[in-house]
Amino acid sequence: MTERPTSELSLSANPPSRSAAIGRLLLLVALLLGAWLLARQFGLLDALQFDRAGEWIRIARATSWAAPAFVLVYALVSTLGLPATPLTLAGGAIFGVGLGTGLNWLGATLGATGAFFVARLLGGNAVRALLGSRAEALDAIAGDGAFSSLIRLRLLPVVPFNALNFGAGLAGVRPGAYVAATALGIIPGTFVYTYFADALLAGVDGAREAAFLRVAIAGALLVALSFAPALARKAGWITVLIGALALMPFVRAEAQLSSTTNNTSVDHSAFSAMLREYVTDGMVDYDAFQRDPRFAAYLTLLDRTMPTALPVKERLAFWINVYNAYTIALLNSRKERGSIRNINKRFGITFKSPWAEPIVKAGGRVLTLDDVEHVIIRPEFQDPRIHVALVCAAKGCPPLRQEAFTGDRVDAQLDDQARGFLAQRSKNRVDVATRTVYGSPIFTWYREDFGGTLAGVGAFWARYLPDGPAKVLVQSGAFTWKDTDYDWLLNLRAPR
Repeated sequence: MTERPTSELSLSANPPSRSAAIGRLLLLVALLLGAWLLARQFGLLDALQFDRAGEWIRIARATSWAAPAFVLVYALVSTLGLPATPLTLAGGAIFGVGLGTGLNWLGATLGATGAFFVARLLGGNAVRALLGSRAEALDAIAGDGAFSSLIRLRLLPVVPFNALNFGAGLAGVRPGAYVAATALGIIPGTFVYTYFADALLAGVDGAREAAFLRVAIAGALLVALSFAPALARKAGWITVLIGALALMPFVRAEAQLSSTTNNTSVDHSAFSAMLREYVTDGMVDYDAFQRDPRFAAYLTLLDRTMPTALPVKERLAFWINVYNAYTIALLNSRKERGSIRNINKRFGITFKSPWAEPIVKAGGRVLTLDDVEHVIIRPEFQDPRIHVALVCAAKGCPPLRQEAFTGDRVDAQLDDQARGFLAQRSKNRVDVATRTVYGSPIFTWYREDFGGTLAGVGAFWARYLPDGPAKVLVQSGAFTWKDTDYDWLLNLRAPR
């Protein structure tokens, strides 16, 4: 008697009736459909869209327990058959290539294993019962050759990830072979897609050609990896080696795309020149920036600069300039000339914050303006003066400076910005007679950066107010605070 695969014996021990088999398969379908409907109802499917990635990447980066939570969410999403590709990309964006690859691999392996056992427990015997005598066709998949077939399919993912997870469980593949093939087979793909996460996210805004080239290279590498053993046996290792060498120009091209500048200073002179020409008393000629080829070149410079190699003051100046330059770029990309808050607004409802748009490309990364301000500048530098330097394209903002910030002068420039902003009496003033301070909402929005109290805000003001009763009052902390109106109209310079 020919020995049948262990998996078939276990699945066929008590084969259900045809009606019971259909019921179990319908239960599996209902489970997966229910998961999709619940995910849609509670907004999970929307959260897994590429254009929402920036929002939860920013949140995850600021969360200490992000790594275990990420793995748990990844495993649950994959087990229920929901789209996990955005999570793979987010893993690279949040944790970097090394840790991101490991966490993506662990989450994907756990999720694939969970989906496999869900399908196996609910539908394995059911499929065989429905196939009857034709169930022997599954033995070729579930038998001794399962490991080789599965690892090939994992290395070259021609079958969608979720489909293979559930299909293997329904076919009765032995668990050991399935888990081993999955754990080993997804390693190359996980690494490649984690590595190219930034490139894919960059495709959201203006860098599509570079992004698509990197993805094409990734696909070529996966195909080559999958077929290398078979090609080597047929054509010999020398031929395969020659073919690999032929790919080197493409690899070099990808390296050039991701190259960055590791200087210890950044030349912001072009941005300074444009600010002098196109900014008057804080009002901006956005169209002029749009027309000037120097602006696009400057944004490219920011992307190619490696900020981690810069000294602290240079790095602070770099990120302030990044924020201000890409705020201009955001307004121009959307051709918005009324208010930055009109971006992504439809029928009076804002569907996505303009500061959550993944438009910023700096240091080889794709970021949002929120990332730059709240994930990088505020935590890293802990300098409240940045709130008088970051300009959100509104009249209520501090005025945009007519020069770029530079590392050698950033302290003096920030102090000058603070004095200039506090001198704008429509936004900031002290009424000594009534012991009332009228100040921009910026100081209450970010009160924690000024010590967490209004007295801390007063101490900050006192550093920049001239000697006199107003300075004495704010130093005392014994005053009443009232927010002034914040004008969200665009800081648009009138045509000349």
